[in-house]
Amino acid sequence: MKKLMIVGCLLFIVQLSCGQQDVQHTQFMWDQSAINPAYVGFKESLSANLFLRQQWVGIDGAPKSEYVSAHTPIMNRQGGVGFAVLHDRLGISNQLQAMVQGAYNLRMKKGYLRLGLRMQWTNWSMRYNDTNPDQQADDFIPQADLSEHGYNGGFGAMYHTKDFYIGISAPRLLENQWQFTSTGGQTGLMTESRHFYFMGGKAFKFNPNLIFKPAVMVRYVDGAPMQYDLNASLFINDTFWVGASYRWTDSIDVLFEYAVTREMRIGYAFDWTISRMRNHLGTHELFVGFDLKKKRNGYNHPRYF
Repeated sequence: MKKLMIVGCLLFIVQLSCGQQDVQHTQFMWDQSAINPAYVGFKESLSANLFLRQQWVGIDGAPKSEYVSAHTPIMNRQGGVGFAVLHDRLGISNQLQAMVQGAYNLRMKKGYLRLGLRMQWTNWSMRYNDTNPDQQADDFIPQADLSEHGYNGGFGAMYHTKDFYIGISAPRLLENQWQFTSTGGQTGLMTESRHFYFMGGKAFKFNPNLIFKPAVMVRYVDGAPMQYDLNASLFINDTFWVGASYRWTDSIDVLFEYAVTREMRIGYAFDWTISRMRNHLGTHELFVGFDLKKKRNGYNHPRYF
């Protein structure tokens, strides 16, 4: 009975939040290419990043995701190109995305304006054989294995200076739809909803060994409540980040990042859920990043973002 209640709760959440399909990252500030294509090439070096996220540990079928990206500046840092792959699982459903992204950098009077585009391929699948017998005749479960794919595109813009950035993006512009027949004999429809993001942050240098950086991300999608991520971090001795976040009505988070070497960083975040879905062992997120910096004249690595 307990497992049945958990599965039912998960399906209820999926039904209510069907508009919010994009994977959320607590450590979004370390690599924003997942939500804004204008970010690719921003670090002025070849950058490769990995996010591993396990949500709601202890609940069967809870979301799990992996995101890996690589992007680099081109044309003497006037442009950027990148590639990324996302794998996301929720219950019996799987989503696989492959993305190619590009950005163009315009020099302004006091900073830079970056414009980015994304092309994306998505495969969405559900495995009927993984369902629980108690879920027979559920209108949200297909009566056989399902696998569909589609293409999409997105855009983003970002303005930044040495210690400030602000951006807006819509990673998916098309609202693709996939139709299936449920185990209850009903026709179901999966829609790839359009998401809009606003993000911004600023670094305050208290002294050479202490930087304070607040950041915010707002996500909007039609049919779901607007979501806010508020973050504040401290950068200590050019080596260690420590911070906390608040996801509106959802979770309170802590995050850490350590610069293992000049090129390699590792980070960890723990989300403590404050919504109704709090009867679990928390959400864990691991980040690993590589920035292959080059020593050359004119190099100015924006390490704070």
